Amino acid sequence: AFQLVGMAVTLLGVVLVAIAGDFARLAALAFNYGDLLMLCGCLIYAAYTLGLRRRPEISSLGLFTGFAIAALVTSLPLLLAEFLLGDLQWPTPKGWAIAAVVTVFPSLLAQLSFMHGVRLIGPSRAGVFVNLTPIFASILAVLLLGESFELYHALAMALVLGGIWISERGKGPAPAK
Repeated sequence: AFQLVGMAVTLLGVVLVAIAGDFARLAALAFNYGDLLMLCGCLIYAAYTLGLRRRPEISSLGLFTGFAIAALVTSLPLLLAEFLLGDLQWPTPKGWAIAAVVTVFPSLLAQLSFMHGVRLIGPSRAGVFVNLTPIFASILAVLLLGESFELYHALAMALVLGGIWISERGKGPAPAK
């Protein structure tokens, strides 16, 4: 029961960020395209987290390598289409540097850490932490893009963190592996 209530509270925080604190947007179903992508991403990531329960008995690095190869193969048709249409643009040196940083930190290290966390505490407990993604995205938008920090950001953060706390309340320690 605590986990369901906690999950609902965290999702309320995610929705609050997605509607930018304006409940009229929710009533009118007027979402920003990027916010809808973030909501879809959270749902897909929750499914991925639950799917990790059935992962093969291979190392996290091996599993990540398999995912990376699948991503490469599925992106090749789009690369070919860009090339054939004459729209292929190679990154600048700054673009290559950004790609390298994104490859190492949010892709490789974050994913390996997440897989390890799921292995330690289980997918149902780890899944609720995925709802921190829109909160971190909002914080980064304020810090890096100069967006203003609004009251709804603070409320959403409180809801997500409070929901995680509620979800974890009453549970024993994580099973040792």
